[in-house]
Amino acid sequence: MQPQPDRIKIAYLSVNDPLDKRSWSGTTYYIGQTLARNVGDVHFLGPVPVPAWLDKVLRGISKSIRILFRKEYTVKYSLLLSWYFARVLQRKMRGQHYDVIVAPAASTEVAFFTSSIPIIFISDTTFELISNYYKNDFAQICAFSKWEGNYIENRSLVKSAHLIYSSKWAAQSAVKDYNIAADKMTVMPLAANMDTNPPRSIIFDKQKNTTLTILYLAVEWERKGGSIAFDTLVQLEKMGIPTKLIVCGCTPPSSFSHASMEVIPFLNKNVAADHDQFIGILSSVHFLLLPTRADCSLLVACEANAYGVPAITTQTGGVPDIVVNDVNGYCLPYTAGGDAYASLITEIFHDEPRYHQLIVSSRERFETELNWDKWAARFREMYQSKFSKKTVGYKKQLNGGSAVD
Repeated sequence: MQPQPDRIKIAYLSVNDPLDKRSWSGTTYYIGQTLARNVGDVHFLGPVPVPAWLDKVLRGISKSIRILFRKEYTVKYSLLLSWYFARVLQRKMRGQHYDVIVAPAASTEVAFFTSSIPIIFISDTTFELISNYYKNDFAQICAFSKWEGNYIENRSLVKSAHLIYSSKWAAQSAVKDYNIAADKMTVMPLAANMDTNPPRSIIFDKQKNTTLTILYLAVEWERKGGSIAFDTLVQLEKMGIPTKLIVCGCTPPSSFSHASMEVIPFLNKNVAADHDQFIGILSSVHFLLLPTRADCSLLVACEANAYGVPAITTQTGGVPDIVVNDVNGYCLPYTAGGDAYASLITEIFHDEPRYHQLIVSSRERFETELNWDKWAARFREMYQSKFSKKTVGYKKQLNGGSAVD
């Protein structure tokens, strides 16, 4: 067994509560926990609440723009908010000593933050990318707000010592849209947001289920391709294949109703009974079906793979960095409809040796790539190669013993 490198001291830069599993769909929490477990001593700087006076100012700006220009102002990317966060976070770090600052999805926090300590910025997208990709969310954004977003993004990327992106899709945007050097970044897919890994022995339980069972697991029906998933069910039944579609996490519009569709609007995995039900679902379904219209990183596929469930999804955004064809699922073309998804699922499911191997390789991809301990190992290797103690001068003190400029 090789000796572990020295544990480092990490300032974890996030204004959201890093112990809240709802922050960045749980990713902020799990990155912090895996760094603490595998890499070093983590000082969580968040949460940083927005004071009443600033909230009132930002609401006023937003309301004024809505009335005057009939456009929306995105408070999250406000220069004023960015400036405030930087001041508070720097104050929290004062007098402390760190080797590195880790900033998950924190462009607003980093933009006006000043420190002699190297910043490692982690994200699954860029502002330019997401503002043109999640079209519904940004359709009404005003020009000034979009300028602020790009300005903040550019400052944070330039200021960071290294960037970790979850996909080549996101990394390419940093190069193309913000002129960031490719050697300043590392592509590392994110991982399954789960506290314990299911035992390998349960991944074949699903083969005892003789009814083709498909899981649509999402909180957004439209963006995650719910209508295509529903049409896939309809097409499978037309083909004479007994099928069950489980919709979990949202309630479809009333026009989507089928005798073979079960809807579970919400499961709280922090509640024992809900957690047990969730495990039961993932242990019994044959495929995760998410014909997503837009996704920066399909984290739910990582979780499904832990149970040996292949993901059938879309070739879009950062999804292909998670789901690899014929390994842990398939990415169909964006234009594929329910008939194409139904044909592929039928082809795989009725080829028993092929489906069995897909179960095995889905679990193997989770074990070798899509879990947080593996992510931490890659982080540690990157840090050792680029930020060794000899090259960083990581304990340099400024301003009378402060670790912050």
